[in-house]
Amino acid sequence: MVRPSFTMRPVVPVKISRGGAAPIVALAALFTACGAQLGQPILLSATLGALGGVVSLLFHELGHVRAAARVPTVRPTSVSLLWAGAATTLEGRYRTGRDQARVAIGGPQASFTFALCLVAVCFLPTSLSVKEPLLLLAFFNIAIGLVNLVPAYPLDGYKLASGLLWSLTGSERKARRILRRLGIGWAAFEAPAAVLLLIERPLVGGIALTAAATLVLQKRLLPRLSRR
Repeated sequence: MVRPSFTMRPVVPVKISRGGAAPIVALAALFTACGAQLGQPILLSATLGALGGVVSLLFHELGHVRAAARVPTVRPTSVSLLWAGAATTLEGRYRTGRDQARVAIGGPQASFTFALCLVAVCFLPTSLSVKEPLLLLAFFNIAIGLVNLVPAYPLDGYKLASGLLWSLTGSERKARRILRRLGIGWAAFEAPAAVLLLIERPLVGGIALTAAATLVLQKRLLPRLSRR
């Protein structure tokens, strides 16, 4: 059986699906609440969340696009802004576990890179009123990257771990079976830890849980929307 090979790097459009304004509103509200605790102006915090937050989500997805463009048997077709966040549509099949891992890690790498750039700007001679919003946005990108590395379906961490196990075992099916068993144990630990973080550190827990919910929802909804 000959698998399709995609050698060209297409220009991937960014689409706004029905309800695509929802993440803009949600992130504006989240950053407004966080900015209020830091004493930031409401308008500044809302703008930071609406623009910077959405750019962060799209930047994460474009990291997957960039990685997928280097894999010959898959092709990124679009990046969509959904009511639950942003997501990337890919066509084709992975040839190896290494290819799958490469595409999976592309998103978190992009988020961490964006966060690093924002932190670097804060070392420039600027006022505290400028540094605090940038650091807040940097933390949001770090949260996106870290949450995505959790090896729970359908996050990138699951696909990364699946790809690495696929490479080690030589079987994609066996890799998924191992992860499914590990996922049951992980869920038993993750749920109470998330609740504890939310109670002890409401700001940190709120951002982390919002990022997690956004990523889980958008990755679950994308296959359904792409079939319509």
